[in-house]
Amino acid sequence: MKLYIAAIIKDELSGLLEWIAYHRVLGVAGFIIADNGSRDGSGELLYSLARLGIVTTFEQPDIINQKPQLPAYEKILRSCPREVDLLAFIDADEFLLPLTSDCNLGDFFSSRFKDESVSAMALNWSNFGSNGELFAEEGLVTERFTRRAPQAFNVHHNFKSVVKPNRTNRFHNPHFADLRYGRYVDALGRDLVLHPKHGNGVSAEVIWNGVRVNHYAVKSLEEFLLGKHLRGSAATANRVKHKAYFKAHDRNDESCLLAAALAPKVKAEMVRLTELIEALPVEENKPATSWLSQKVKKWRG
Repeated sequence: MKLYIAAIIKDELSGLLEWIAYHRVLGVAGFIIADNGSRDGSGELLYSLARLGIVTTFEQPDIINQKPQLPAYEKILRSCPREVDLLAFIDADEFLLPLTSDCNLGDFFSSRFKDESVSAMALNWSNFGSNGELFAEEGLVTERFTRRAPQAFNVHHNFKSVVKPNRTNRFHNPHFADLRYGRYVDALGRDLVLHPKHGNGVSAEVIWNGVRVNHYAVKSLEEFLLGKHLRGSAATANRVKHKAYFKAHDRNDESCLLAAALAPKVKAEMVRLTELIEALPVEENKPATSWLSQKVKKWRG
């Protein structure tokens, strides 16, 4: 099945190329990305990838008295090409992760969605901490942050959704979709059971089977303070992610190297995408992208 990723981003340049390359390595066919007023070069990168046919992108400005994430999701659902079978709605700090070396995204989702009654799937989080890093360093996100909370961590009840776009009305919140019809299942293919207290977007069980969502919630302290803390929430008005958020999510209990093992393939794909971008004809009144080669030159060869 043709799997696309849908997202809204803002000022994610430091990790955006890695995030796209990573998912392409795992077989994601394309990306539909809303840009919420980025000023760090993210928009220019998305535009270049759009010229290559890898990304579809549009601007999603702030709306008075409304946060931009759900309107962006609605626009993505309305404009999604018919040939897209599945849309995974995740953020730029979330990585879809096959949990065994012989599992790939295409085969996993095809097996779960082959039942025509299935319209959506919930994939639980796996929360990664700072690895004790205070400052931003060189290297991939998936290489630098390899320690996570145990499966029983309460935050892991949160899930993200993979949906059949033609069966989806809208999203109640960034985690949970309103379906026109069909079943919402968990990663085991069973009917999803929501948490009795927290409801939409939170599951009763934490299920890591086949594929989960690695959530790099804080990264280093510097990256958190200059990134997520300043950006705030794209979904919840007046929410500021501050010290309490960092301390709650900076869990480094257990080592997990599954995503890091993909690093050689991801770096090769980053170099390949950079070379394709730099080979694009220069357009008048458009910013140059020579800065890309500087970001990935350490991985060339």
